[in-house]
Amino acid sequence: MIEDITFLHSNWIAYIAIGAIVLWLVFVWKEGFHFRKRKFWINITVALFAIISLAIIALKPAVPILGKKTKVVILTNGYNTKQLDSLKRAHKRIQTFPYKANQPIFENIHTSDTVFVLGNGVAPFDFWQLENHKVDYIKSDVPSGVVRFRYDHSRVVGEQLQFGGWYNNPTKGNRLILEGPGGNGLDSISLESGKKQSFQLATHLKSVGNYTFSLVETDSLGKLLSKDPIPIKVLDREGLKILIVNGFPTFETKYLKNYLAEMGHEVLVKSRITRGKYKFEYFNTDRIPIGAFSEKNLQPFDLVILDATTAKNLGRGARTALKNAIKQYGLGLFIQPDEDFFRYRKDEVAFDFVKEKSTETSLGTTPKTKIAKYAFLFKDQFQLQAIHKNGKGDIVSAYKHLGKGKVSTTVLQSTYELLLNGKTTEYQQLWSEIISSIGKKESAKVSWDEHSILGIKDQQYEFTLRTAIPEPEVTTEEGYRIALRSDMDISNLWTGTTYPKKLGWNRISVAQDTTAVLDYFVTDTTTWKAKSSYDNMLRNRRHFGRSSIKNTKQTLPLAPINPIGFYIFFLLCTGYLWLVPKLGKE
Repeated sequence: MIEDITFLHSNWIAYIAIGAIVLWLVFVWKEGFHFRKRKFWINITVALFAIISLAIIALKPAVPILGKKTKVVILTNGYNTKQLDSLKRAHKRIQTFPYKANQPIFENIHTSDTVFVLGNGVAPFDFWQLENHKVDYIKSDVPSGVVRFRYDHSRVVGEQLQFGGWYNNPTKGNRLILEGPGGNGLDSISLESGKKQSFQLATHLKSVGNYTFSLVETDSLGKLLSKDPIPIKVLDREGLKILIVNGFPTFETKYLKNYLAEMGHEVLVKSRITRGKYKFEYFNTDRIPIGAFSEKNLQPFDLVILDATTAKNLGRGARTALKNAIKQYGLGLFIQPDEDFFRYRKDEVAFDFVKEKSTETSLGTTPKTKIAKYAFLFKDQFQLQAIHKNGKGDIVSAYKHLGKGKVSTTVLQSTYELLLNGKTTEYQQLWSEIISSIGKKESAKVSWDEHSILGIKDQQYEFTLRTAIPEPEVTTEEGYRIALRSDMDISNLWTGTTYPKKLGWNRISVAQDTTAVLDYFVTDTTTWKAKSSYDNMLRNRRHFGRSSIKNTKQTLPLAPINPIGFYIFFLLCTGYLWLVPKLGKE
């Protein structure tokens, strides 16, 4: 009990202690003529007790309001009634509190020894209310619906929108339909019974602009069950000037050059036929022969594709020119691998690989499509940027920055076989992502890191921008300025947070450059319910899982100790000191 006592005026302790000591020393000096007498020691001891009681009154002692130790259950959306009944049977006096976002969780209790959280969990902005409590988060069943989805929210006209994800606890006979902005069905899939089902929907993008597609679920009779938005920005195509150099003609290059030409890129192919003789092919470009690599003849190109043999056999001058073009002009380089490529010395290859037995894989976006690969995987290292990962999360194509440009390669083999097997969409998606990731791009004055363009009304939407502008100002469409926070280590990196009020497409822009805009889509909490619930469950599991490990000391409300006892003790002491001299005189 004593160790629980604290003082409300604890910041006065030093001053009160000094004053009390000085006051007691004055009293000792005053009683000095009684020194060596028993009366002296009694008087100064009584005076000490009186001064201590007075000091305690001034410091205002208090103790925690302990009340009755109790267990509490917080009921959030989606809680399981069976779990609640089990807790009530185990703890007879347990109290339940319904959770309301952004409202006080505890109102009528002062303390609890354990807080159980049932359901989908507490919103992250309310975590602070549980900081001083021991929390046990009991997860509920994963909600039924789309709990995970993935798609590129920014695509180029003519490419495909591929929307894939995981549906938890599907109902057999229900259908998922990808609807266009006009409400017309573009692709669909039937759900099967089971715990979890992956799905993939796709459609071609035909015109430039900001569009809102939808994922619609219907039952077996066609009744609408849900409709969730899929915002996407369709950009105008920017043709690249691409140079392909091969030591000999290959099927990989044959199909790749045709695809690149169909996509509107300017393609120049240089293939060696025999020693000293080359074949030149031109697509969407003028017939301009190219000789040995030099910085001058490489400067017009945005991307160079070399097979591994050509890359290895480049002369010193050509190799230097290629590296300078990558570093100084932002040229992209893609190396088509072969078996020997993975065994080159590290100073010749910018990547490290680990050997494995598997020679087949699938991409995370198309788990059912098998692709041949070499028996290697990328060794995940600092500065390695993944372009594609397989279903296990291993990197199968990647790039590294080299000055202003990028160097890239893959462990995939004979990707043209996708075309031969009728997987045209998968082939185009694969190479579209590689080309767009490493091709030279004009350096923008402002670039936005768009991890997501989907926001929730009245909830925080975070964004990041990189710019050379010293003090950028970001404003909303309504003209409100958004406060930015600069990164401590990266001077051109800024982050900001806004709370959108308008549903649909919103826009923020940089005041110093009105062409630098970020379009994002705002929906409400009635959409993507299963995914939102599942994400919140994961956040609660991570947060309270960490907090339960550490020793949490509860901060309890304090109640001042009634000072009447100290007043009475003080009066008795002072009364004694006043009365004893009177009795002595008599």
